[in-house]
Amino acid sequence: MESRTFFRDCLAELVEKDGTDLHLKAGEAPRIRYQKQLLPISEATPSNTFLGELIDSFLSEYQKRKFETLRAIDFSFSLDSLGRFRANAFYQKGELAMVVRCLKSNIPAFKDLGLPEILNRLTLEERGLILIAGPVGSGKSTTIAAMVNYINDNRKASLITLEDPIEYLYKDHLAFISQREIGLDTDSFLHALRYMVRQDPDVIVIGEIRDPETLQAALAAAETGRLVISSVHGKNVQQTFERILGLYPREAHEKVLTELSYNLKGLVSQRLLRSSDRAKLVPACEVLLASPAASKVLREGLLGKLNQVMQNSRDEGMQSMNQSLLQLFQEGQITKEDALAASDNPQELEMNMKGIFLDEARGRILDE
Repeated sequence: MESRTFFRDCLAELVEKDGTDLHLKAGEAPRIRYQKQLLPISEATPSNTFLGELIDSFLSEYQKRKFETLRAIDFSFSLDSLGRFRANAFYQKGELAMVVRCLKSNIPAFKDLGLPEILNRLTLEERGLILIAGPVGSGKSTTIAAMVNYINDNRKASLITLEDPIEYLYKDHLAFISQREIGLDTDSFLHALRYMVRQDPDVIVIGEIRDPETLQAALAAAETGRLVISSVHGKNVQQTFERILGLYPREAHEKVLTELSYNLKGLVSQRLLRSSDRAKLVPACEVLLASPAASKVLREGLLGKLNQVMQNSRDEGMQSMNQSLLQLFQEGQITKEDALAASDNPQELEMNMKGIFLDEARGRILDE
């Protein structure tokens, strides 16, 4: 088995079937993820040596040293005629494994992705922090890529990305875009952010906020008049803030929430669901914007009230996850079963589907 040929064949099938991920591990047949299911595509079983040679062929010397130390590595690559891919190589039971994500060569617009219209306005904010949240595989990277493209088409701005690794590739249009990869162009997010102001950016895109130092640097950049866009893991809006606070000792929580209340322009939490016809994935999105009510709730640390703020502020462009799921269900885009399975409060959503709504502020039930 010739590693490059076999690997290319697997990726070709991934692209042809419009799958999202290729899974490889030593001693097992490869599988691709299609519409959230893992499907076998070959009977061939790559060996540990085979995977080692394949992975090694893509890594720089810096990445090889990092992989040897950490036993896991993110990297990206392009293959002629097939497109661009993001990969993670890791060890399991002492042997190698690899997951490869297919990145769309043409980045879809917000409307094509099914994202809320408010992102058009939010993306053109001139300063502040915008966070895109969601679990692994929820489309955060694609949403941020669509935001970068929208800025590129609408602002004469200097935009710098910090990525680990670089995923989507951008061509300058109105914007002047510099893409920096951790390990290739700088040694860390924090080190790059320290010198960022001297590089005169209008917009900074940070691949992911993983630690308090990166968040503080992002907030500092927002305070100096830059727009900062980043992703963060979180199941929903409330849990995202809880995860952020979990990066800090309890005595620092009040300060962090205060800084967020002054600098956060918006937080979009998304998850992907299979469409009713099972032909594609559809995003359901919670949207929190920097309204006076939202900022006050954040400063006071009343995170449990954020859902109520979103529910009561649809005219401002906000929406709760249940409101998003209800709309997708009513439009026929997703099934009732999938909507209820994706909801954090399925009992409330089922009532909403029957036209019954709870007025949380007054504690009474309303018929719509």
